[in-house]
Amino acid sequence: MKKLREPENLLVHGDNLVALAKLRARFAGKIRCVYLDPPFNTGRTFAQYNDSLGTQEWVAMMRPRLLALVPLLAEDGAVFAEIDDTQLAHLSLLMDEVFGAKNRISTITVVRSATTGHKAINAGPVHVSDFILAYAKDKKQWRYRPQVRTRDGLDPAYGTWLDDPDAPPARWSFRSLRTAIAEKLGHASSRAAVAALGKGAFDRQLALLALANARHVVRFAQPRYEAIGRAAQAIVDRSRAEPSRVLVLEREGRSPFIVRAGNRILFLGDKVRIVRGRPAIVEPLTNVWTDVPFQGIAREGGVVFSRNKKPERLVARVLAMATDPGDWVLDPFLGSGTTAAVAHKMNRRWIGIESGDHLATLAEPRLSRVVAGEDATGISLETGFVGGGSFTVMEL
Repeated sequence: MKKLREPENLLVHGDNLVALAKLRARFAGKIRCVYLDPPFNTGRTFAQYNDSLGTQEWVAMMRPRLLALVPLLAEDGAVFAEIDDTQLAHLSLLMDEVFGAKNRISTITVVRSATTGHKAINAGPVHVSDFILAYAKDKKQWRYRPQVRTRDGLDPAYGTWLDDPDAPPARWSFRSLRTAIAEKLGHASSRAAVAALGKGAFDRQLALLALANARHVVRFAQPRYEAIGRAAQAIVDRSRAEPSRVLVLEREGRSPFIVRAGNRILFLGDKVRIVRGRPAIVEPLTNVWTDVPFQGIAREGGVVFSRNKKPERLVARVLAMATDPGDWVLDPFLGSGTTAAVAHKMNRRWIGIESGDHLATLAEPRLSRVVAGEDATGISLETGFVGGGSFTVMEL
């Protein structure tokens, strides 16, 4: 490898095991996040790569590559390895062996397709998911950057309208959300609104108006009595004895604990954010991802890559939860260049390694378009990226 000044970003053409060893001198302890998308070992051979190794051969290929990542990782860094169920068990054992079971962050299920087409006629359950195994180098030092996901429509649990949220809680009055929305639409009742508009149209209007007026929309939830503090227990007891009153417990550094008839009052407004210009419910990210579409990505980035091409939004979520702007990101199985393209658009520094000819035919042209501001696909609009930066190509 040629001796160069520290590159802004690095595209390496060669065997990733050799490359990882050579990178150690310059990048030891610098990589904040590794995203791995290794061969899934499906038993098939594609134009760009062979995906039909024997299991033991696949394990023998993966183990030294995982071990080579350890010295490159920052002490607070993490590895995210995507796989399907063909080699899930073997990869889990390898990750436990190399990084330690105590450093496992999560096993994330990614729903990538629907139960349609030829898959649905297979014997047994239809396979629709991939898995991301997330491990920290040192879980005690790793920091999660909290993420949220958008929920479609309206949470039906929020079925109550609060007329006067700006009034003192003692004067609050409540009524059915459906009744309140029907009146806003000029109807005497929800039944009259459904008769005039149809149930589907009324429900859509209800969801839109509830989100637009989220500070008026609430739900009542029974608190877990044994899990709350003594002060909260006392106010719940008092509320049960005085069910018509709204009682408030102020808490330093936390939102007030508000109860009526022994039930906590939760506000829809606490869950609503403006997403792409519209109000929507956002919820904490779980370890089941159903909201990252794989459909329609065939030409994302201006490249067509057979089988296992990943959406830019999927990689962006991983980088958002594990890195900050300016951090180094590494992908030793770069494929068509998705991880590098996403990292570039998110203002992360990146290293991508690929041994196949498609580094020159797919990944490098794709990244050149990203730098030139000629790629409007993927996360370009969301990040506001319009071009800039550079990368160095290195041949091993």
